[in-house]
Amino acid sequence: MRINKTLLALSIGMAISLSGCNNDDNNTVDSIGKLTPESSLKASNFKNTINRIGNPVALRDLAHGHLEYIPLFDHGSWHGHTLDDPKYAKDNAIALGSVALLTEEYVHYMASRFDALTLFISGKPVKLDLVDAYSIAGALIQNYVGEQGITAKLTMRFVSDRTSMVNVTIENPNNVELDAVWGGSLMDNYYQNESGFALSDDGTNKTVIEAYPTYERAIKETRDGVEVSFGAVRNSWSLLTSGDSKFIVTRSVQHDGNTKITSNDESGSSSYVQSAKLGNESLIAINTAFTHVQDSKEEVREVANLSDLMLNPVEQMNKSAQRWEEYLEKGLTNDNATKAQEFVAVKAIETLHSNWRGEAGAINHDTVTPSVTAPYFSGNMTWPWDTWKQAYAMAHFNPDVAMENIRTVFQYQVQADDVVRPWDEGYLLDVVTYNLPEDRWNAMSEEYKATHPLATNGLNWNERNTKPSLAAWAVMEVYNALITEHDRPEEAKAWLDEMYPKLVAYHDWWKNNRDTNHNGIPEYGAAKDPIHTIMGDEVNSPDYLGDNSEDAMKFYVTEGKTEHAIGGLKEYNHVLDNGLATPANMEIPVKTAAGWESGRDNAATFGFIYEDQLQAYADERHNGDLAAASKDWELRVTEVRDPKSNALKGYTIDQESVDQASYWYSDNLYLAEIATILGKTAEAKHYNDFAAYTKNYINQCMFYDTKGGEDPYNASGFFYDIKIENTVPVVTEFNAKTPINCAGSHIIARGKNTEGWSPLFNKAATQENADAVAKHLIKGEFSFVGTKELKIPLSTAGTENPAYGPDVYWRGRVWLDQFYFGVRGLDNYGYGKEARAMVDKLFANAEGLTESTPIQENYNPETGAVQGANNFSWSAAHLYMLYNGFVGK
Repeated sequence: MRINKTLLALSIGMAISLSGCNNDDNNTVDSIGKLTPESSLKASNFKNTINRIGNPVALRDLAHGHLEYIPLFDHGSWHGHTLDDPKYAKDNAIALGSVALLTEEYVHYMASRFDALTLFISGKPVKLDLVDAYSIAGALIQNYVGEQGITAKLTMRFVSDRTSMVNVTIENPNNVELDAVWGGSLMDNYYQNESGFALSDDGTNKTVIEAYPTYERAIKETRDGVEVSFGAVRNSWSLLTSGDSKFIVTRSVQHDGNTKITSNDESGSSSYVQSAKLGNESLIAINTAFTHVQDSKEEVREVANLSDLMLNPVEQMNKSAQRWEEYLEKGLTNDNATKAQEFVAVKAIETLHSNWRGEAGAINHDTVTPSVTAPYFSGNMTWPWDTWKQAYAMAHFNPDVAMENIRTVFQYQVQADDVVRPWDEGYLLDVVTYNLPEDRWNAMSEEYKATHPLATNGLNWNERNTKPSLAAWAVMEVYNALITEHDRPEEAKAWLDEMYPKLVAYHDWWKNNRDTNHNGIPEYGAAKDPIHTIMGDEVNSPDYLGDNSEDAMKFYVTEGKTEHAIGGLKEYNHVLDNGLATPANMEIPVKTAAGWESGRDNAATFGFIYEDQLQAYADERHNGDLAAASKDWELRVTEVRDPKSNALKGYTIDQESVDQASYWYSDNLYLAEIATILGKTAEAKHYNDFAAYTKNYINQCMFYDTKGGEDPYNASGFFYDIKIENTVPVVTEFNAKTPINCAGSHIIARGKNTEGWSPLFNKAATQENADAVAKHLIKGEFSFVGTKELKIPLSTAGTENPAYGPDVYWRGRVWLDQFYFGVRGLDNYGYGKEARAMVDKLFANAEGLTESTPIQENYNPETGAVQGANNFSWSAAHLYMLYNGFVGK
């Protein structure tokens, strides 16, 4: 970090002018209390589980698409801090590293440093060296050693969902008179990544004000510090501010009122210097609150809260420390885990808490997001699929946030009178976040609109699909943890009372809106949505070839460099029937959403394959005939229509997915369990019967077994999706005796994928079928590439799959949810030893996992290299699950 010479000169000048200032007599340690000794904290045993050191140089300082440096967020906060880098901290200042802000739905750095404190003696800066900077669970800590025996310790903790508190304790053994000068600058540069800075037309670094002309950042003096205000920006893909958001600095030591503020019109940046006289006590403490609010309503609430927080800031920090001691006490209960496994468990707990957000915007609950450091996963963006896993893990150490995360998903569960999609009653939206889409915003109260007048510009909200039905799995884990681990039985019962009708509505939606052949086994699909469907102003538009009437399905075909927009399911089938396009040169929004709905976005089982892979497949299996090969990878679609009005309700894909059938089996069992607890005996029987039927269907229809016959592609002994091609009877009664009529044949051409072990995870497989699957997982293409062992087993596509690639998102990379499902599934059927050996390989070979590298979205199976977003919640959740209930068992 380079010294800001302008700030330093101002600091020295202000320090010289302090001789006549009054001392604040409330800044001694005796007057404010002492922090809980670090050595007494369990958290002190886990230093630097994540590297949090760093001083960014741009508002959007990114590496591989996410933040270059990893701030600590906690307590649902909307800002975070990094540690100062000792290699660059050569300016005698006591300061944390960067401040990172969450602006509604995105994350960026506000400053490389902010509110840096320099001590002065008789107008000269005290030489201080940053000798140590580290994190423990829930805190950042920095130690300084200086001249005249002066030392200082900085500790940062979060004390509310909008405020962090920094305590600086200064030891002054010679009782010299000390003065304080604070200063800070806002970020000048707009963007940097591994390729360098974003540049302006003149070749200079692009500034923040160039990128966001309305992002007017202004520093203002307040009685107890400074505040930064931010102009309104409605950039839907990178920065969203209301025009009323602020960052507020509140100190326990009052400044002298002689604040110097300078502005840089070219970059839109500002800087400030403030000063105060500290006195000559042997121990001096300064407590500073940093507060980030999104709008005026939040400001009113948190400023009132600040008054209470600043009455006894050390007590608030000690409460925060105790909160973390409770997390670790509750969360670290596996005495058989290794030190490395325990280290990873703490890292997982920290990761999940960094991704915890307090309620804000359109979300009325606290929630947990996929990754605060990945701009496309931050804010308070909430997905159901992620939530089920996050809540399952957090139930053990923070059940209140686990429940709130689940409530966030259900807040916008579609009701019968929904303003957008009443035909989807019970449906859960794929992404809910800070900003509503316009059609939902228009239906909100006038009070809401007044507080969020610009809230129609966010585009991350998604209603195109839902996610697999593991909701009851997560709800029951919270219930069990509340009773057995937290001694909260009454709340546990109330939790089931609250959630059961919502879970039933979600279950019924799957049956009513995703089971087009009415055999009780839902398919994946997509909603009726403007991205999938010709609606509104697009009806009869000449932009669409084919059928451009209302409710016609959209798809796109690329010929050379030209993309054709086409409407109509009939036209889509015509293209497929006549080989007019291949899966590699078609974009089918319904197919994309169906992949998202599965939680495995571009998995091979849904027909996703690269063009060169498809050609290689054609060469191997169809003598180079690309049209014939394409038939194996095409995805047909069925419209879901209202049985009475024939109105379009959505779409399903023409295959029954074995993973969804397996989750459906578990969902029915968990609903039966909840119904039993709540005394609903008849409903419990109904769901148990439905589960029995589903289990029979999975084993009879979805398991492929050549029984020793010809098997040229080693497909036998595995579960597959099945193509819907048979006319089957409508099933109205579901139980273990219901006749099984399979919908169609196994889709073996698209290879083996993670869906094949879902019946083992959900305990839906017979032992015989599970034994066959286990061979593929342990000795086959999920542990080997050719004859070489994978560094990390259980890749998302088998290494013999035609669409496999070790760095392909859902066709090779190891995702830790699927890894967990695999090893847990093996353990369920007697292969615990082999499963734990796989876990050992994960811990040994996943890059940085047992070091200070953040937990990653996914990993390369052949090298163990990190891939995807860092600080990823569901990876953290499943690593915690492995620690908590699997390793050492």
